[in-house]
Amino acid sequence: MSSSPIHQSPPPDLQAWLEAAAKRPQPQVLETELDGIHFVVKRRRASLGGGISYVLRYLRAFFLGIGCKLFLGEFPNPGVLLRNGLAFEAQRLRLLLADGCRVPAIWHEEPGLLVLEHVGKDLSSVIRHGDDATRSDWAWRAGRDLAEFHLRGHCHGGAQIRNLTVRDHELWRIDFEENIGEALSAPLAQAYDLFQLVASLLSLRALDSDIKPELARAMVHGYFEVNPDARVQARLARLGRVLGGAARVLRPLLGRLSSRDVQGFFRVADVLRDLTRS
Repeated sequence: MSSSPIHQSPPPDLQAWLEAAAKRPQPQVLETELDGIHFVVKRRRASLGGGISYVLRYLRAFFLGIGCKLFLGEFPNPGVLLRNGLAFEAQRLRLLLADGCRVPAIWHEEPGLLVLEHVGKDLSSVIRHGDDATRSDWAWRAGRDLAEFHLRGHCHGGAQIRNLTVRDHELWRIDFEENIGEALSAPLAQAYDLFQLVASLLSLRALDSDIKPELARAMVHGYFEVNPDARVQARLARLGRVLGGAARVLRPLLGRLSSRDVQGFFRVADVLRDLTRS
């Protein structure tokens, strides 16, 4: 976040395009272009079963909160967790834009619709297709960038590598619908951001598993070079212990399964345990 972001202007015919697009079925998230300018359209339609859906999501958040309290020492308020969606994302983006963060500009907003500036190529693709030096450099830079974001008092809530993009050799952040930051203390929310970033790197497909631990190490070291907050380190270490304990219990039962998701869980648990010990 060393330089002020330069934003694009929306295409002149955007409003006419939106009016025409409203007449036909559209996906929830659409990346498209108009007049040579790329942008992202996010839609959320009201559901007939919205009340029932909310109750189910609340119950799910409540039981997840109990687990968080048991294992991590904090109970995230389910009502706060569920204060999310496009309107919440737009609110967060306005705050981040005002603070000079590299996030997409809002080009159009109405209930159930958000049109955002496109802010580059996703970092996961850059890492997958880069050489060893490029991968290591971007992993290190991703850790440092997250630390700088945290030092400005922010929490991403969706800090997975898929929500980082590269434009003009700078990292940008996307997808701010989740409300983790307001539901947890700042140190735990920031540790969770870092965990998401590392876990998503370790879960990248089409990337040699042998090089992932070293990339994760570069990422974590980059973070704590910028933000050596002992409280964040302590929360991350506790996350590592919780995952490590779960892995020890489950490995005799599931360790021989070839499922990518199962093996990915064990890889994340093992690497995070080693990183938080060093």
